[in-house]
Amino acid sequence: MDSTDNEDSELLNASASILFKALLAQTQDQVYFKDRQSRFVQASDVVPEKFGLESVSELIGKSDFDFFSSEHAKESFDDEQRLMRDGERLVNIIEKETWPDGSITWVTSTKIPLYLESGNVVGLMGITRDITEQVNAQQELERNRELLKRKNEIMQTDFDNARRIQKRLIPGPIPQSSFAEIAVLNVSMMEVNGDVIAFPTAEDDRFSFLLGDVSGHGASAGLFTILLKHLADFYVPDDFDHLDRAMVTLDEHLVGLIPAGFVAGLLGSLAQAKDGSVRLTLANAGQPSALWFKAETSIVEIVDLPSQNVLGLGICENVELRQFDPKPGDCFLFVSDGAVECRDKSDNELGLEGLVDPFMRFGGQPVQELIDSLRGFLESYSSGEFPQDDTSMIALRIK
Repeated sequence: MDSTDNEDSELLNASASILFKALLAQTQDQVYFKDRQSRFVQASDVVPEKFGLESVSELIGKSDFDFFSSEHAKESFDDEQRLMRDGERLVNIIEKETWPDGSITWVTSTKIPLYLESGNVVGLMGITRDITEQVNAQQELERNRELLKRKNEIMQTDFDNARRIQKRLIPGPIPQSSFAEIAVLNVSMMEVNGDVIAFPTAEDDRFSFLLGDVSGHGASAGLFTILLKHLADFYVPDDFDHLDRAMVTLDEHLVGLIPAGFVAGLLGSLAQAKDGSVRLTLANAGQPSALWFKAETSIVEIVDLPSQNVLGLGICENVELRQFDPKPGDCFLFVSDGAVECRDKSDNELGLEGLVDPFMRFGGQPVQELIDSLRGFLESYSSGEFPQDDTSMIALRIK
């Protein structure tokens, strides 16, 4: 016979009293027995430890009134007396224990009337398990959940306010020009837009425009769009004939304001000479190149806009200007990267080249219809998942 068989035999031959003693000595649950006056008559070894006693013998004859606060002891006593009187049971209920020093513990408790051979209730048997850590953790979770809820409510209010303010300020009034038609699209992926469109100068024979894209998303990006619009409105009119200088000025005032971020920006001006001819001037810092719809041929040309810099890093020193002399009916399209980086369901990126054909198809439409048609194209290309990023467009048609 091996050792395993010996152990099985010992267990099978053990008396009920030996098994009971082993239970009381080894269980980590607080098992106890009380008489009809709710005084302890027997308990597992962990019960006296809970009360700071040396042994079970020190516990015998004592009641909850010797250990807990009078309020908790009275409540527990009344429950136990009712259970023994009415023959009821309490199974696995959660109890809050209050101690004389004001501390609180939590337990799951089962209490049932105890019957012996006489068939009469002679006392009470209870099993208690400490769940203080679990309850405290749950309460902390609830506090954190409530705190997070309040923070989210505040954040949502901030987003709503930022969105309303941003929509009021961006793009602001669109110039009513005698020599050009203007339409814009400014669609946000989130509550607040990270793209900015502005028209710093609006006069009878000339106007300027800004198309910018602040890196990042959310409220902080939205705040920087308002700052960028303010700076452009303040500085660009003075440098209308020197957009390269205006670009450097914007860069200087944005340095260090956008943590770990930057702004891609395109500045443009459209001016009509006394002979009626129109000149378009562009300065680029990180924005996609432009598209030029030529009315005479209905052909779309990709206008390369050289850019080696972005705004906000203090590196815009030499900004190259490009100038164009469009004809009546010609249309220019300027877009943020939300349009060119649009992806279809196969994760193919549209790219600027992908806008050439739709711009050629819609290029003869009035500019607002053109913008609406291009938006519809992007929605179709992305299978309805539009916008995938903040997306902005400016369309200019020479009258």
